[in-house]
Amino acid sequence: MTTQPTADTIDMTGHLNRLVTENDGLINAMLFTTDGLLLARSHGLSREEAERTAAMMAGLQSLQRQLAGFCGMPAEQELAAPWRHMISDLSDVTVLLFAAGERTGLAAAVRGGSTTGPVAVAIQAIMKTIRGLQPVLGARERGKPS
Repeated sequence: MTTQPTADTIDMTGHLNRLVTENDGLINAMLFTTDGLLLARSHGLSREEAERTAAMMAGLQSLQRQLAGFCGMPAEQELAAPWRHMISDLSDVTVLLFAAGERTGLAAAVRGGSTTGPVAVAIQAIMKTIRGLQPVLGARERGKPS
């Protein structure tokens, strides 16, 4: 019996590097688990920064999932409106946060405001990458610590 490869069992670095180098304006990209574990990072991002950012991105994703009540849905309906993406528009950089696969997210930093051309192109490139790699972008559920 063969097991489907997942983002936590194969190296996705090459895909992230290609995403960054082929799209002007993309600064860094990373893949992480929704519980904050770094899975892969583009070449311009240090491991320390990537690990810290993975934890932050997982926290942002978790906060966004808790918006059911604010959006007029009962809290138990969280799964009826699954998390898809978040855009943080900073002064000269936009941070994009996407659901990538089961228990994973993909984050990217792009030069420019959220309504600029490079950000629109980056969003399309990221979505294309996620669709193309969908079968392997999930992560296995990690066991509870003993």
